[in-house]
Amino acid sequence: MQIPLYLLNLRRLFLALIFLPGVAASSWAACVNTATPTCGVYQSCFADRCNCSGSQYEYFKSYGEKYCKAFLELPGLSDKGNKWRDSTLRCLQEKIVPMLPVDGAANSCNCKQMQIDVFDSHVACYTQPSSSICDLSVADWSKITAATDPIASLVDQKSRKQIKEVARICYNKVTGDVKDAIKKLLDKL
Repeated sequence: MQIPLYLLNLRRLFLALIFLPGVAASSWAACVNTATPTCGVYQSCFADRCNCSGSQYEYFKSYGEKYCKAFLELPGLSDKGNKWRDSTLRCLQEKIVPMLPVDGAANSCNCKQMQIDVFDSHVACYTQPSSSICDLSVADWSKITAATDPIASLVDQKSRKQIKEVARICYNKVTGDVKDAIKKLLDKL
């Protein structure tokens, strides 16, 4: 039986409270994911523990929170699409927690490295075996793509790299109209 990710996050919080007695419990409690995905953690935890405001490498507000909200407000996904969205948002957020400075000092965060590491976690979250974007319909893919500002995504090198990696993973897993859509995408990239 697989342990739900939010319970693993609670475990991390418990261990952090035991091993970091100087950090207030309420401080790290802001980093715990709920069973239902929310976007507040980007501000209440991540940006608070890794203060990159004003940096060209700021991620949590300008990217993470922005697209979290876009996905949560995305209408018309299938049941499978909603399951993928929720699973992906939890995965993305849970990958960030262990990357945060353990001492809780926001200014000790390496903003450039944080941005690199967080972006590097995206593909694994998008293509989780239990809920992969590869298993979604073309209709869901279209809605998800539209929510991500496709022009900006194709111009941004980090986003473009993710798109290519996800497309390559999915291309080898799918058939039919989804495979055709991925082939067209890869040809354009």
